[in-house]
Amino acid sequence: MKELNNKIHVIVEKIYHELVLLRHTIHENPELSNQEYKTAELVEKVLTAWKIHYTRLPNSTAIIAEVTGSIKGENSIGIRADMDALPISEDTGVDYTSKNKGVMHACGHDIHTVNLLGTGYVLNQLKDNFAGTVKLIFQPAEEIGGGAQEILDFGVLTNPTVTAFLGAHVSEDVQVGQIQVKAEEVMLAASGFTIELTGRGGHASAPHQTEDIILAAAKLIIELQSIPSRKITHMEPAVITVASIHGGTRSNIIPKELVITGTIRTQNNKLHPEIHEHIRNILKAQEVITGVQGTAIFRMGSGAVYNDPALTKEFIATAANVIGNHNILMAKFPNNGSENFYRFSKEVPSVFFRIGVNNNSLEQIEPAHSPKFTAADEALKTGVRVMTAAAIAFLQTNRPPR
Repeated sequence: MKELNNKIHVIVEKIYHELVLLRHTIHENPELSNQEYKTAELVEKVLTAWKIHYTRLPNSTAIIAEVTGSIKGENSIGIRADMDALPISEDTGVDYTSKNKGVMHACGHDIHTVNLLGTGYVLNQLKDNFAGTVKLIFQPAEEIGGGAQEILDFGVLTNPTVTAFLGAHVSEDVQVGQIQVKAEEVMLAASGFTIELTGRGGHASAPHQTEDIILAAAKLIIELQSIPSRKITHMEPAVITVASIHGGTRSNIIPKELVITGTIRTQNNKLHPEIHEHIRNILKAQEVITGVQGTAIFRMGSGAVYNDPALTKEFIATAANVIGNHNILMAKFPNNGSENFYRFSKEVPSVFFRIGVNNNSLEQIEPAHSPKFTAADEALKTGVRVMTAAAIAFLQTNRPPR
């Protein structure tokens, strides 16, 4: 194992400069969900140059590449990276800042994409050292909950049968050179809601002649926070966030309609229908009290991402041999974010871990989804080394398909 890890290290150092250039190119040319055309073209160009076989899904930017070891073996595992960017105007000041106005890689998907390319390159150089097939999945549209299901429907888990999955996400809370992981739930389930309020509007000088949906909305937002604290047991993590309010046109007009949107996040997937019903009941009660009518539309997003305990233990042991125990941080709680990697983790045993991108040990960097979010290039070395070693280790264990 030590000899193999040394080989991985040497190859990563050799390819690192090219990986950085690729990362900067993708960062400069971010594309929104389901519009990752140039990104997909670049991925195809690189895979072709590196002689890695791939398939582009029909009418999609999704790509599935394969690296098969020279040693005879039937095992297969998958590794997934997302490619899409966010509708954010970049304000980082880096030399490779976004050239696409209003679009930015503010969630590290440029790192994810190149990390997977680098892993594919190293695996291809080490084909004589392992048996089985590693499937490299380049997924579009993760930011809007898309991409994963179409890849599963295409048959990524078959021919050969995939028995383990690996994924990663950058973390501004973790230092460069380190990773963070935990067993069981690692990211929360999420659903979104849109609430429409309607009521009698009127002049701001006479609110008593209206049903004042602005005041009703304020009370509603506060009442929503009573659901996690009074309707859900404290043993079950739940977060309800109102993220947008749209209503009104002038300061002296009380509007007759208003729209509120937000998200619900839980560790337990089954809590979402229960919380949805609580919101409906609050709206019914509000109508009785204020006369304001409310309707709610709910959209299920991602389920909780679950890390298989046995596979996570194997992953930690492998990663420790690569970067040292002191560089592996054990998370105590799930991340409150959500990820549709859960679609893979619910099908096969999986591990989803965090790659540190903070190169400033003295202070916190801006969080993901911020226009000032930055991720250190050096994170690519850690990601590629750990993913490559984990992929080879996972192939060596026979697991019955679910």
